[in-house]
Formats: sequence, structure tokens, C-alpha cells
Amino acid sequence: MVRDATNGRPGGMNVAAALVDEYLDLKEKLEPLEKRLEQVKNLLKDLVTEEGPFVDEVRGVTVYVEPRFHKEYDAERLLATFPRLAECVKPAVDASQLQACLRADMVTERELEREGVLTRSLHVRALMVKPLLSRRPQTGGARSSVWSPDS
Repeated sequence: MVRDATNGRPGGMNVAAALVDEYLDLKEKLEPLEKRLEQVKNLLKDLVTEEGPFVDEVRGVTVYVEPRFHKEYDAERLLATFPRLAECVKPAVDASQLQACLRADMVTERELEREGVLTRSLHVRALMVKPLLSRRPQTGGARSSVWSPDS
């Protein structure tokens, strides 16, 4: 069922059409920016990969590359070693179902790794730009910089 786009407003003001127009306009403006952001991110990632991580104190950030891994399971070894996980294995391992089995404590990741069923492969290098920890200036006597519930 299609509703009236004017939402019963007097003068036939079409709210839906106005929102669609604004959405399309914003999307048109954002697409080139998103494309450029991706290019700059890739250039920065290449720079950090080649030259190493760095700290930009002016901007208060540290920039480094963090590896991200995919988990892969050997279906045959998984079945041979852990027959109770047969429901998790189809022609290929159903990773989401296996994660549910892990959450249910049917088996641990450590057991899977020990038996050679789980392997990890580098998936992507994620560019990380994180704020530096700001230090609060100490006032007065010798205070500890460690937070405690009493302070």
C-alpha cells in the first residue's frame, strides 16, 4: 500500500519528494569526497607500511597499520577431530554456525588451533589513526597519575 506523500499537509507540500531530493543531492556531493578519502587512506596506508608508524603531535594522533586476519577451518580435520561439530560443517565450514558453537562452549578456539583445524590468513591491513592520550597537568603536591575510585 502506497501512502500519500503529502502526509495530509495543506497546500500539497510533498515531504517525501523533498527528502528524496535532499538525499540525492547530498549523495551526489558525498561520492567524490568518499572516493578521495579512500585514495588518501590507501596512500597513507602504503606510506606507513613502507616507512613505519609515526606520531603527529600537532594533530595529536598516532598512525599505524594493524593486521586483520580471516579465520579458515579445515572441514575434513574438523570433522575427524571434533565429530560433535558435524552440524557446523557443510561442504564448506559454516563460519557463523561454528562461531555459535564456540559461544556455546562446545569447543574452544585453542582446541581448534591445537588440532590444526583453524588457521588464520592475513586479510587486510587496516589503517589506524588514533588520538594520543592526553596528559592532564598535575597541580600541587605529588599526585599519582593513576586513576582510582577514591580520587
